[in-house]
Order: sequence, then C-alpha cells, then structure tokens
Amino acid sequence: MASASAVEERMLKGARKIVPVLTSSKYKGQDGRIGIFGGSTEYTGAPFFAAISALRVGADLAHIFCTKEAGIPLKSYSPEPIIHPVLDQHDAIKLIKPWLDRLHVIVIGPGLGREEKVFKVIADLISICRDLKKPLIIDADGLALICQRPELVKEYPGLILTPNAVEFSRLAKALLEKSIQPAPVAKVSDVKHLADVLGKNVVVLHKGAKDVIVDGHKGTETLSCGVSGSPRRCGGQGDLLSGALAVFYWWAISAGPSECALSPAMTAAYAASRLTRECNAAAFKIKQRATLTTDMIECIHPVFAKLFETHVCK
Repeated sequence: MASASAVEERMLKGARKIVPVLTSSKYKGQDGRIGIFGGSTEYTGAPFFAAISALRVGADLAHIFCTKEAGIPLKSYSPEPIIHPVLDQHDAIKLIKPWLDRLHVIVIGPGLGREEKVFKVIADLISICRDLKKPLIIDADGLALICQRPELVKEYPGLILTPNAVEFSRLAKALLEKSIQPAPVAKVSDVKHLADVLGKNVVVLHKGAKDVIVDGHKGTETLSCGVSGSPRRCGGQGDLLSGALAVFYWWAISAGPSECALSPAMTAAYAASRLTRECNAAAFKIKQRATLTTDMIECIHPVFAKLFETHVCK
C-alpha cells in the first residue's frame, strides 16, 4: 500500500497535468466561466471570496447570482465579478436560465442565506442543472437545503459537496439519521457512508484539520489532504476553496479522465484542498494571528505557481 505522502505526490502530479497552458490562440472564456449562486442581505463577503478566488486561480469569468440587496455591496467590492441581483425576484429562474449554457461549473451556497423564497429558486435551479448535466459544487447554506431535500442531489451527474465539520454533522443527521459530533478530523467511514447514500457521481470533500475526500461512485476511493495549513480559522476559507474547486473541476473535465490521477472530481477536489491549505500556511507565516481570507487570496498566485505551474505560456 502506498504511503500517504506518495499518494499526495501522485495527486499533485495529476493536478499539474490538468492546468491549461496560457496561449494567445485562446479566446476569453475557454479556461473557465464560473457561476456563484449566493449573496444575501447579511452575507456578501462569501460569494465575493469564491468569485475572486476562482479568477485568481485562472478562471476567465466569474458571475455572482445574488439577492437584490446584496447586489450593490458586491459591485462595490471589485469590478471583476459580474453581478446578477436576481435570486429573490419573482421571475428569478426565467432570468437565470439564459446564462446557464454559458457557465461551465456552478457553485451554490456561499452567503446564500436560508430564506424559503430563495431556497425554492435554488431547488428549481438544481433540477434544471441536473437535466443539463451541469457540474455542480454545493457548500455552506446550500448544504442546509440538501439537509431538507436530499432527493435533489442523489446520483446527481457530477456533484461535489464541501461540508465542514458542523455542516457534515447536520448532513449525517438528515441523510444518515445518525448523530455525529463535529470533529476536526472526520471518520473516513462516516464520509464513505454519506457518499454511498448520495450515490454515484457524487464526491464529498469533508473540510477539517485533515480534508477527507470520497467518491460516491467508488465508495472505497478515498483521499486525504493533510498538508499543514495553520491554526488560524478565519471565516471565508471555505469560500476560497469552493471558488478554486470550480476552476480545477472545469480544467479536469476539459483535460479528460485519462489526464487525471483519479476521476476529474477527485483530482479537482485534491488540488483545491491543497491550494487552500498552503495559502493558509503562507498567509499565516506573514500575518500570524491577524491573518484574514483576503491575505490568503493574495497568496494564491505564489502558492499556485509553486504547486502547479510547470510551464505558463506557449
């Protein structure tokens, strides 16, 4: 059996293979058009962190679909993401549908909030995305909806869930009917059980002191990323991961299974986990207790270059 370090090195090599070379023959959008569905009255930072992280990793375009009140704050943060303040409109799905064909990967959850009206829109969106076979990542408040309506994602054709310890315990109670106390390191058997219940084509990335990644298509296909991050647990790190994950997922799908160390979803999940943890370590080295997610975002370029760049331009 290969050692944990050998497995992680193999996954890192696989992740490097999916990173596209920058070339002047490409047009805008080929390296990733990412849709972030989140942003509410209380929470505007989360979708921004996800979108700007996706762009920093290498996506060409990032769209944020948020509620009306979240739109102005989000537009004030940066001109980079494209903002659509439509989630709480009466005709939200009608406004969203024309964009779906343009988006390569959808992220649901950062700063979404838990308003029933918005949850209804997101439930309809997931059903439409299932028909389109749209690659999907669900995090944060999106996982609260899954606790209520797990049928929305069972055997979804290309889904990654990214719960932290508390979110995982809620999913376990709702889907496994099992009480699990949140823990820094998840029991692999529990993550496998959840992935098995959700079915094939669903990957679960449990975030913690050691990230555990399980493929529901092959219940025994398990990875962990235990590279040291830091003891600083500032809010927003999961949003950085979800944005980065969306880009890696698109790149892995584009590269094809033969270029991936495991499946595209598993390769992308490991790459995003590794990047996030090392950005956390790099930022903490500079800022220590004062480290914020904005500091981690500034570290994306040097950490990405160290981990994944074999050649930049062609």
